[in-house]
Amino acid sequence: MKHLIYFLLFSTAVFSQNYQYSLEQAPVKTPEPPAGVNNQLEEIDYFKAYLLPIAQKATLQAALNKYGSVRLEKGDYSGVDIVMTTDQRLYGHPSLTKVSNITIAAGSKNVRLENLLPSDKIIKFETGAEISGCIFKSIKWATLQGTNVALRDNSFIDFGGPIRIDCSVSGYIRNTKIIKHQAGTVSNLLIMKGNSIDPSYGNVHLHTNFLTPHGDTTELDGLQSATFVGLDAEGWNLLNQGTKAMFSAKNMGNLKITDFGGGSYESNSTPSYDIDADNLSFYNKFLRTSNDVLSTKTNMFLVFGLGNYLRKSGTVTGFDLLANLDGKNAVLYNGVEQTAAITNTSVFNTLSNTIQGPQYKAWARANWETLPDPLGPNWKTERAGKPDQTNYIQNLINTNGIAELPEGIFYIASTLKLPIDSNHGIIGQGTGKTVIVGLTDDFPLISLTGGQDTNFILANLTLQGGSEGIYSSQDYGTQHMALQKMKFVVFRNQNYGIHLKKIKGFDNNFLENLGFVDCNIGFFQDPLMPWANDSDTSSFVDKTMFYKNQFINCGIAVSMRATRADNLNAWVDCKFDNNKTALNTSGQNFAIAANCDFTNNKGSAVTGTVGDYTYKENAVINGDLSYYSCNFSNNSAAFLINSKSTTMEGCNLLDTITVFANTIYYEENHNIINSTVNGRFGGAATKTHGVFINSSFAAHPEYSKVLVNLKENVPTTVIDKKTTPYPQLLVTQ
Repeated sequence: MKHLIYFLLFSTAVFSQNYQYSLEQAPVKTPEPPAGVNNQLEEIDYFKAYLLPIAQKATLQAALNKYGSVRLEKGDYSGVDIVMTTDQRLYGHPSLTKVSNITIAAGSKNVRLENLLPSDKIIKFETGAEISGCIFKSIKWATLQGTNVALRDNSFIDFGGPIRIDCSVSGYIRNTKIIKHQAGTVSNLLIMKGNSIDPSYGNVHLHTNFLTPHGDTTELDGLQSATFVGLDAEGWNLLNQGTKAMFSAKNMGNLKITDFGGGSYESNSTPSYDIDADNLSFYNKFLRTSNDVLSTKTNMFLVFGLGNYLRKSGTVTGFDLLANLDGKNAVLYNGVEQTAAITNTSVFNTLSNTIQGPQYKAWARANWETLPDPLGPNWKTERAGKPDQTNYIQNLINTNGIAELPEGIFYIASTLKLPIDSNHGIIGQGTGKTVIVGLTDDFPLISLTGGQDTNFILANLTLQGGSEGIYSSQDYGTQHMALQKMKFVVFRNQNYGIHLKKIKGFDNNFLENLGFVDCNIGFFQDPLMPWANDSDTSSFVDKTMFYKNQFINCGIAVSMRATRADNLNAWVDCKFDNNKTALNTSGQNFAIAANCDFTNNKGSAVTGTVGDYTYKENAVINGDLSYYSCNFSNNSAAFLINSKSTTMEGCNLLDTITVFANTIYYEENHNIINSTVNGRFGGAATKTHGVFINSSFAAHPEYSKVLVNLKENVPTTVIDKKTTPYPQLLVTQ
């Protein structure tokens, strides 16, 4: 069907400054995308759902019961409580649609909730038969709760609000994926309780931010196992309404925590953790208070970071195995440095069995779709002479707030301006169906205007050509974005896909299913310099998750060289393919790459600085990160990683190129756990320290033991046992 788009005529109109346009009188014909080009699968499901107009919100339950899959318009659908059952789906608008309380009926399977704002409302699991296979994604300011429920294989992705599930009497919580959980102010932010009759296990929290709760933060109790990968706590017990440690866990079985950071700024803060578990594995731990505490029975295996904790009173039966802590580059067992292999059979067996642990099923790899390319290889030639539709789109933005574009190709000759106020944006009909194209490549397709602690809306389209896809700068006033959600946007053929030029901050964001193809730099943090330790020069990207993003054939996929340090950013289920440099970072605290694939990257001479020294390195990745269940293959750079500090678990480094550059830093720390490594380490010019745990090193058989301590390039075997590498963090039981 041909789509004719007519400009609306107004007798009077008021437009915000900096983006007033005159109205064209003549209709403009919008070309269709080529036949056979389709959207991505999740987009197809979304647009197939029955659209329930807001005027009919009272019939929401009836629509769900009739159609099964329902999507909502922008606006407020609250006032109608609903019950979701098996295979039902409810999609809000990309701007997040306000709804009321939601109950997930007992026995339900494959329920999906997405893009919803149940502000101060409840999403409740019903007690009874098992609830499984549900996905809740981009839910803001709801409380997720259930008492004595049976939950298995559910996923909560980008969930904003408390999670409180109490199965202390009956029921269970099993194999839950909680990917990006942020909650604050109220207490408790996380409650998960199990019982001894129906065990709860396999629950993984990937990227957690607890922000200034007024009282207690967490209460974990009676879980057979739990894993936290990336946990940031910014103040806790803010109003002294609580008594517990920020991370409070008791009666636990196996507990694993990594990338533990943040800080408390209360004068009488509670401990950062109070843990009672059978076994505790703690990696990359840099949050510490003077009164952190463990039970007497807990076996502590702490690798890299800050030590010091107290044991509760009584006879201590648990061991303390501490590796590479407080800059000491030593392995200590119960306070004694281990300078040779352990020969005591009982100690050897206890430690090796604890470290290796049972083997469970690794998280599935992402199923990468081929990104839609609606315009094909001749797009530059075909854009010549096309009519300019800048005014049409800008007028939709000015008058409607959000320009909802139909299927078609829209050519523009000047930048579109979007206020950062949560009320403006652009939405298309899918990455394969709606395209905005620059008629030339000397201007940004979208420029953001001033805003503070808020965001804009962008979803379901392709942005092609122009100098940048999105340009955020102080050119249009102070800019600080928070809780930005962007989904299903493909950036093609730009110098910078997203350019954050010297803005104040980009905080707590969820960038989902973005594609960056044939860009010089896909995502570019271009910070204020130098940082003067004040708010005027603070320029950061914090707690931002890149979820299921694809970076293909870019010069640099992501460049984030921070001045004021960035905190707890994550790349989850992302694909980095055929770029020169995949990640070019510096000044990152607790940056995480999880379940990502790095393939066919070629490396390039990327310039950086360490102190007064300027360097160039030909590496796939520059900067300090933690890697969990990541795969590297078919890369051809000189080095895989140029880093001062690395922690990795469950990874496969299948390339035979040199793993670490070892040419920039005087001293490095690399901790490799449950991983397979084929390449060699670098030269001896750098003092390299590290702990190698249950990992296989094809080029370094001397490291292929259950526990090896590397100090100034010299390995010491502590547990001399054959390794069997397999992931132990991102797994299901």
